[in-house]
Amino acid sequence: MESRLLILVVLLLRVSIVDGWSSTDELTLRNLMFATATYHRLIRPADVMTAKVGISLISINDLSMVDQSMSVTGWLTVEWEDTRLTWTAASYSNVDHFYAIDKEIWKPELFIDNSVDDVSILQDDNLLFRVADTGKVDWEMPQIFVTSCTIDTTYYPFDTQECAIDVTSWAYTKEELELTHLRDKVNVEDLGENGEWTYTNSRIETSSIVETTANGIVETFSLLKFVVVLTRRHDFYLTNVILPVVLSSFLVVLVFVLPVDSGEKVSYALTVLLALAVLLTLIADSMPNTSLNVSILSVYLAFTLIMAVLAVGLSVLVLRMHHTDPAEPVPAWLQSMTGGLFARFGCWRGCCCCPKDNRVEVINKRSDGADTAQNEAGQNTETLPSYSWTEVSAIFDWFLFVWFFVVTSVTAVLFLILLRVGGSIKAANAS
Repeated sequence: MESRLLILVVLLLRVSIVDGWSSTDELTLRNLMFATATYHRLIRPADVMTAKVGISLISINDLSMVDQSMSVTGWLTVEWEDTRLTWTAASYSNVDHFYAIDKEIWKPELFIDNSVDDVSILQDDNLLFRVADTGKVDWEMPQIFVTSCTIDTTYYPFDTQECAIDVTSWAYTKEELELTHLRDKVNVEDLGENGEWTYTNSRIETSSIVETTANGIVETFSLLKFVVVLTRRHDFYLTNVILPVVLSSFLVVLVFVLPVDSGEKVSYALTVLLALAVLLTLIADSMPNTSLNVSILSVYLAFTLIMAVLAVGLSVLVLRMHHTDPAEPVPAWLQSMTGGLFARFGCWRGCCCCPKDNRVEVINKRSDGADTAQNEAGQNTETLPSYSWTEVSAIFDWFLFVWFFVVTSVTAVLFLILLRVGGSIKAANAS
């Protein structure tokens, strides 16, 4: 019995609530609020208006490095108080809100200041404005925001980009309309994942635009910058960009272990040089045409290209020495450099730049023998042997291989560390 009474009471309450609203009362209310004698959409409600602006993101469409632009989908939320649109809900069958269209109601004239797709006033004739009995007006407008964005390619592909959506007034100065943020950050509750970029953080900056008219009058307009911080997903680029570049740089080193008699030494070096030039061109095409930021990856490729050019020139020098007439004597200075520098610092067949013990020089004996002499301790020590042109070219080739390999390895490691650590530091600072 008690449960039946409870159900009856609930039904009566529902009926009373439904019966409380009346379309006639809402129509009467609308006609009263927008009466021509008391309301005009071109007249702002107060001397100084304050509009709260917020942006909610749904998806990150694209962040173009070449065009330096960001495209996102979301909606703009604007709230303001219109004191002319207030009433007592109890006097109109508890109608606490109604809807209006663009042609009926005053709204702040806003536009996206850094838009590159459509620079026009934000409006939609089919969009509804929700007007509450307290005079609060809610305006939510879906939009595809395509804005300019200065791309920093220093740590590409471990880069973090900061792109902004600038919202400002078009018709009202800062003394007439003040823009404030609705939230502390961009709303990303409904943001979907992007295959290339990860949303890291956001912030809102309050600023102003100062303009001088033709009459010399200075006008200030309120500006809100919604900054979105995006970090690139680098897994794809590690496999398709970084790995080919690093491996190609080590191909330069192999030119010095290629036998001279093979006849392919210079052609191999030129092939590697052309491959590096193609890689540099492909990466340059994906970069913005700007000198504000220089990519570390481009610098590394340019360095590798220089190494490849040096490899071609030095390979030609090795071939020139190898095919020199054996009857022509090797200059003394070249003999000295070959034994004292190239053989020792290239670790040629046991000769290495290690400290000497008891001033005994350890060198390879040639098949034809070498002169010996006694040092101060009375021990026999071998003098530097004389080398033929073929031996000079072979030792010089090996010396180049060792030092090109060392320089290439150290440079590659420093390049990877600088990219990764620098990108992480910038991402942490942006967050």
